[in-house]
Amino acid sequence: MKIKAIAIGNTLMEDDGIAIIVVEKIRERLINNNIEVLIGETDFKYCIASIEEGDILFIIDASYYGKNPGEITISNLEDYKHRKKIYTQHSCSVIDLIKLYYKYVKGYIVAIEVSNVSFKLGLSKELERKVPIISEEVCRYIEAKVLEVRSKY
Repeated sequence: MKIKAIAIGNTLMEDDGIAIIVVEKIRERLINNNIEVLIGETDFKYCIASIEEGDILFIIDASYYGKNPGEITISNLEDYKHRKKIYTQHSCSVIDLIKLYYKYVKGYIVAIEVSNVSFKLGLSKELERKVPIISEEVCRYIEAKVLEVRSKY
């Protein structure tokens, strides 16, 4: 069993790249906690090829649930159901592929609410100023869950 944090998104699409920026910011803390860090961006093949049965995943991605920009929504991977109404930059999500190919993978989806998604390098001003807070919140959540998971094994 390995614990992996996978950041997906597109840094050329404004706030869609928030997960990449956040995970890059907390990378060292995750590695120091023996969490493998994968910057998958939009390369789903790389993400899928890096996963093994029994892994515990933290998939960090941008989302649009109609909440406040920067707000974090946590979902259990096992409870995830693809819903067309929810905005995702990726029509076939990496999560759908994980559920299709890996039956014994558990984990969590860490979704970060966007403000804008457009063809633009860099984050919106609204999300940019929240990066330190978002990064800390995401890291603390992952660290707490990892402690919980490791105490069970």
